[in-house]
Amino acid sequence: MVLAARFRNWWRAGRDPLARIGGAITIAALGILIGVQYMKPDKRMLGVMAAAVLFGVTWRVDTLSGIGLLIIAIPYPRGTVFGSSNFAFVLLLMMIWLLRVTQRRSPPPRRTPVDFAIGGLVLAYVISFYNIDNLNSLKYALESTELFAVSLLMFYMLVSNVRNEADFERLQVFQAISLTTILLLAVFELNHPGGAFIRGWIEFGQTVGTEMNTRNVRVGGAFYDFELLSEFCALNTLLVGFMILRARSFYRRLALSGLLALDIFVLFTTLTRGAVIALSLGLVYLLFRIRRRVNIVALTIAGASIGGTAILMNYAVANFTRSGNLGARLRQTRFLGIIPDDRVRPWMDGWTRFLEHPLIGHGPFYSAMTGTHRWYWPHNGYLLVANYVGSVGLGFFLALLFTMLAISSRGGDDLRHPSYARAYLLIAHVQLVTFMIDELKIEYLRNPTYQFEVWLMFAMLVAAYRVAFPPSGQGSAAIVRAAA
Repeated sequence: MVLAARFRNWWRAGRDPLARIGGAITIAALGILIGVQYMKPDKRMLGVMAAAVLFGVTWRVDTLSGIGLLIIAIPYPRGTVFGSSNFAFVLLLMMIWLLRVTQRRSPPPRRTPVDFAIGGLVLAYVISFYNIDNLNSLKYALESTELFAVSLLMFYMLVSNVRNEADFERLQVFQAISLTTILLLAVFELNHPGGAFIRGWIEFGQTVGTEMNTRNVRVGGAFYDFELLSEFCALNTLLVGFMILRARSFYRRLALSGLLALDIFVLFTTLTRGAVIALSLGLVYLLFRIRRRVNIVALTIAGASIGGTAILMNYAVANFTRSGNLGARLRQTRFLGIIPDDRVRPWMDGWTRFLEHPLIGHGPFYSAMTGTHRWYWPHNGYLLVANYVGSVGLGFFLALLFTMLAISSRGGDDLRHPSYARAYLLIAHVQLVTFMIDELKIEYLRNPTYQFEVWLMFAMLVAAYRVAFPPSGQGSAAIVRAAA
C-alpha cells in the first residue's frame, strides 16, 4: 500500500505525460527483467545489469565514494572481453572524475613526489617490449602492462581526490570493509577447501592441502595465493592496529579489535613463514622509531600480549582447523648461508635469466620455458622486476620505493599526533619496510588482483603525505577552496 501511494504521488507530480509513461514502462521492464533473471539467470545479462547499476551508483555518488566502492570491488574481478572488471571500473571512475574536473566539481590531477620514478618505470616497460620475440609472449606482456597502467590510473585518481584528513579517514573505512570481506572469504575457503563460494566466479579448486585429506590447508583467499594473502594480512595488521589506536569510540575500537584478531587468524592459516618474519621485523623497526615515546611497562605488557596471542593463535589453528602448524614450519626452516634452502634454485634461475638481457629486460612477461630449458619462478619481487624491465627499470622501481620511504619518514614518531595523516605516515613507512622485506621471497606482480592492493597502499602513503605536508600555496585554505 505504501509503495502504491508513493507511485501515485510520483505519477501526479510529473508534468510531462510522455515522461510519466516512459518512466512507468521502464519500471515495468526492469521488474520483468529482474524476475526473468531470478528464475533463469544468464551470466551475460547479469553482467550488463551489474554494469548499469554500477554506472548509476558511481555517477550519483561523489568521486571519493566511488573510489571507496572500487576498493571494496577490487578483490573480486570478473573477466570481460577487454580485460577484467577492475579495468572497466577504474576507467569508468576516471571518465566520471575527468568530466567532473571539466565542470570544476572535482580537483584536477596533482603532481606527486614520485612522478619521476613512475615516469621512468613506464618508459622502462615500453622499452622492454623490444625483446618480446613471439606473439604468445606479446599477449601476456600486453596484459601485464595493462594491469600496470590501470594501477597507475587508480593511484593518481586516489591521490588527487584525497584533499583533507576527513577524506583520508573515509577511505580507510572502505579499506576496513574490503579487508573484512577478504578475511571472511578466506575463512570460508578454510572450511570448504576445494569448494566454490560462487560457482563460475569465486572458486577454490586449487586450494593447497586438499590433496592431503584436507589437512595442512594453506588458504589463498581472494588472491588464490597463500603467500600473497599472508603478505596482505601482515601489512593490514599494522593498518588495523593503527586504526584501533586512533578510534574515538568504544564500539569502533571493539569492532576493529575483532577485525585484527580475524586478520591474525587468517595470517596463521596461510602457513607462510616469510610474512610472519617480515611483520616481526617491521614491528621491531616500529619500536625503534617510537623508542623515545615508549614506556617500559607498557612495552613489556604489549610484548607479552603479542607473544601470547601468537602462541594461542598458532595452537588454535593447528589443532582446531583444517590448517597446519606455522610454528613447526618456522622451526624447520633451513638456510644456506643467509638464503632459505627452498629459494636457492629459484633465485639462481631468476638471476641467470636476468643476465640474458640485463639492461632492458625480457619484457613484462616471465616465460617458464626458453626452448627446452625450464625456468623456476624467481620467488623474489626484485628479480622479477629485473627480468621484466632490466636493471634500468629495477633502478626506477627502487627509486619509487626509496622516495616513498623518504617522504613517509617525515611523519615523525608520534602515533597520536593531532594530525591523523601525519600519524599514519609512520605506519605507512613501516608497512613499506615490511613490504620491501617480504618481497625478497615473493612477487606482488605474480597476481593480477593483488597488484591493485599494493598500488592502493602506495597511493594511501602519498595521499597522506600530501595532506600532512601540502605543497606551498596549497595549504588548508587552498584545499578548502578546491573542495568548494
